[in-house]
Amino acid sequence: MNSKSKFRPLKTENSDFLPEEPMGETLLAEDSPRVRVWRPKSTVIVLGRSQKAENEINLDVAKQDSVPIFQRHGGGGCVVLDPNSVCIGLKYHRENSLNITDFLHHSSKGIQLFLDETYDLKVDIRKNYDLTLDNKKFLGASLYMPKGICLYLAVILLNRDGLNNINKYLTMPSKEPEHREGRNHDDFLTPLQDHIYCTFEGFRNNLEEFMVQTDWTAGP
Repeated sequence: MNSKSKFRPLKTENSDFLPEEPMGETLLAEDSPRVRVWRPKSTVIVLGRSQKAENEINLDVAKQDSVPIFQRHGGGGCVVLDPNSVCIGLKYHRENSLNITDFLHHSSKGIQLFLDETYDLKVDIRKNYDLTLDNKKFLGASLYMPKGICLYLAVILLNRDGLNNINKYLTMPSKEPEHREGRNHDDFLTPLQDHIYCTFEGFRNNLEEFMVQTDWTAGP
């Protein structure tokens, strides 16, 4: 058997060796806030719930660089979280009548509105709830819906240096959205700092403040 097929990614509860909880899933705790926006302190790779590491990641390179690989509860694609990105987590209390599409659309609209009102930046929401600018992606999202809760998590590529780790650690995805059109990472992704002026901390503060002040997690 290929040794790569034996690979088992880590879970959130196995992240004590890192300077932070990397995936935002601590938002699931009852006493946690409903909005969290953060800049990752270290580099980690995160798989979607049903993905296999050997299909999405250059495992030998990640192992050589000692980059931890995690698997989140929610779906979506494989991502690299590092200090060149900003992550957002939104926790909703949900009604049984609301479905995945309701929460993905509502969360995406919130970030779209934030970028328009704060930076006068017009962005598009794609069918899979990627956010794009000029047909290039800068945000990928995931959703996890345990009983009574919906957790939306997204990573925003802010600085161009983030493409280095994406190219280094991620293969072409095993499943890709139609709007990717077979493009490699460099041709498909665009960092927001290529389009707006912002610091990491300023962007983080502005996004968190917008979501709190608009009470966006009140839900769809």
